[in-house]
Amino acid sequence: MAITNFEVYATRLRDDKLSVKLKLTIAHELCESLEFFQLQDYSRFVSILWPVIRDLLLKTPAVFMSTAPEQKLRSTLLEIIQRIPHSEVFRPIVLEVVTTLVSLVKVENEDNAVVCLKVIYELHRMYRQLLESVAQPFLELASEIYRNADQMLKAMDSMDTPASLSTPNVNLMSPSAMSPGPDAGDATSKNLNKAMSSFKVLTEVPIIVVSIIQANRRHAEQFVTNILPLILHMLELSQKGAGLQPEFTSHSLRAANSDLITAQSKTLSFLAFFARGFTALLLPSQDRIAQLTLNLLCACPAESTATRKEMLIATRHVVSTEIRKAFVPLADRFLDMQVLVGSGLASQCILKPFAFSLLADLMHHI
Repeated sequence: MAITNFEVYATRLRDDKLSVKLKLTIAHELCESLEFFQLQDYSRFVSILWPVIRDLLLKTPAVFMSTAPEQKLRSTLLEIIQRIPHSEVFRPIVLEVVTTLVSLVKVENEDNAVVCLKVIYELHRMYRQLLESVAQPFLELASEIYRNADQMLKAMDSMDTPASLSTPNVNLMSPSAMSPGPDAGDATSKNLNKAMSSFKVLTEVPIIVVSIIQANRRHAEQFVTNILPLILHMLELSQKGAGLQPEFTSHSLRAANSDLITAQSKTLSFLAFFARGFTALLLPSQDRIAQLTLNLLCACPAESTATRKEMLIATRHVVSTEIRKAFVPLADRFLDMQVLVGSGLASQCILKPFAFSLLADLMHHI
């Protein structure tokens, strides 16, 4: 691709007179051409087009309708960032990219924010030393997201009947959202949650926090002290309509419950990381942690084999610390295979080795 082509793309994307749909076409063409770039092309691409992409993402408001042209444009721009090889090409702009993505998470919808977080994790994994200044702002963002857990659960109240599928929840709509465009009436159109009130977004947070803490230990102790009450409260959240048969709950509610239990399993793994590195900070809450772990295993849906597996692995890590003492009074419950592996056929076939390993560790210490 010639040098002038990058400049043409940049000029057209900057042009305020072009329609959003035309800019979407340009961005899509640019995204599709990435796989044909050579290394020197990526260097020029980053220097010429990154400022344009950054400005488009920061200066235009986020959209909360999945089929809106504005949303498709923002999604495509984020995909471009995600598809650029995270090699030395990124080094000159990595701090600016991550800072931009962190700020976007605060205002974006959940779909775009998940992409932002995945890119943040990959870049932090590769450029930890260059991103020390972003550590504290991201930890503050993580705490804010966990602080919104009650708000996330409250949003599920509107999903308790199938009728809610056709009624948008105004609390999840941005007051500044743009026109949804001509495709808004399409059957696939849906309202998108705000990122800061989304279990999907919360699910992506723990692994980034762990990466930051491993690279910046000086932030760790105070952060763990501050976020621990938020984590424990989040693990106490109950699924909506959990006692009802599937036919009596809407598809949206079942999907939201799945997002909740997945977020809780990631958070339990998060807690297990703290238990191994900051045991003394968790000991005052050990009884609560043991009971919450049992409750989560009991509440995990039969079909969620991967989620239950993650819970079993996290529980085994917790049991390997001094917190294991709090599990002793509950040992009889953990001996129940129905609690550990659930009633799902796949879980019973796959998870017994993990369950037996957990029990072996627990019984050994008893």
